[in-house]
This record gives sequence, structure tokens and C-alpha cells, in this order.
Amino acid sequence: MAEDSGDINIGQKLRSLRKIRDISLQQLSVETGMSYSYLSGLENEKYSISIVNLQRLAKYFNVDLIHFLDNRDTGVVLVRKDDKQDHVTEDGIVFNVITSKEGKNLQVSHVTLPPNAPSERSVHKHAKGQELITVLEGEVFVMVESSKYQLCQGDLVIFDSDVEHLIYTEESGAKILIVSSPPYGREVVPGGKKKR
Repeated sequence: MAEDSGDINIGQKLRSLRKIRDISLQQLSVETGMSYSYLSGLENEKYSISIVNLQRLAKYFNVDLIHFLDNRDTGVVLVRKDDKQDHVTEDGIVFNVITSKEGKNLQVSHVTLPPNAPSERSVHKHAKGQELITVLEGEVFVMVESSKYQLCQGDLVIFDSDVEHLIYTEESGAKILIVSSPPYGREVVPGGKKKR
């Protein structure tokens, strides 16, 4: 059974980032354009969050979105089919980061997207490395710069993570596996050590 340190708590991670960087809720509200009451409620687990707002916070704090979703302990991770650490965004996207947050070379995430998700499309890119997306069920679209790829069950695409890309669904939803190396928000340096 995979060990975990409790449920994913985006509000707690947000508060921790604010405190470490000495940023008040008022300052965060002004600089992100998100309301004070919403951010306060988010920190106190009163609200859920959309993928777009999660990306906005990740960009503001200069961390990858996955920082908010990754909650596993270090070491060997054995994941059984009944072991889940799902996080559901406001727009119905389900993330399950399978690998440890201390993974040295890669990160594996299982993502379920409902039809027409995310509700607001936001282009993103990560540190230099590669990303692999494979479709387990349904149909997903992947834009890599100006190229659009339609992927069905069993298809996969590999691309450099530091180019602009977008993952979304149209009429049908999808279950996909995303493998990224190095893990989101981390850079592998010589000697096998990680730089954050």
C-alpha cells in the first residue's frame, strides 16, 4: 500500500507558500486578481479551485501546478488499484499523482478529463525535459505549439516540455497518463541531485 501524509490540501500548501515568502492574503489578492474572500476560503478548505486558478497561483509563486497536487511521501512507492489520492478541480478534472514527490527522474500522473475540459484553456510549459501523454480511454487533443494532435485509446505523443502545449477534450472525455522527466518543477542536475 502506498504511504501518504494525508489528504491533498491545496489551501494548506497555498498558506505555506505565502508564509515562506512573507506574502499577505491582501497582497496575493491584489497581485493575482483573485478575491481576498475566495483566497481566504480556499486556505480554510471552504472552496474548491479550478485548473485555471491553480495555474494562476502556480505561475505567481513560480512553482509547477503539480506542487499543489503532489502529496506522497518519499522512497519506494507501491500503488495498488484501490490506493487513490485523487484531487478534483472545480471544472471536474481528476488528478492522481502516482509517483513520489521526491521522484528523481520522472513523474507519473493519472488524469481524468470530462468532456470539454478544462473549461478555460490555458497554454503552459515546464522546465527543459520531455513529456509523454498516452490515452487509456476516450479521446484527447494535445496542442504542441501550432500542431494539434488527436489521440484515441492506445495513442501516445512525446514532446519537449519547455515548448508551449495544451491538453484538452472536446465532446468526449478521456483518461490519460502523463509521464514527465524530470518531474514538474524540478531540474535534474549532474550527480543525480535535484534542483528546485
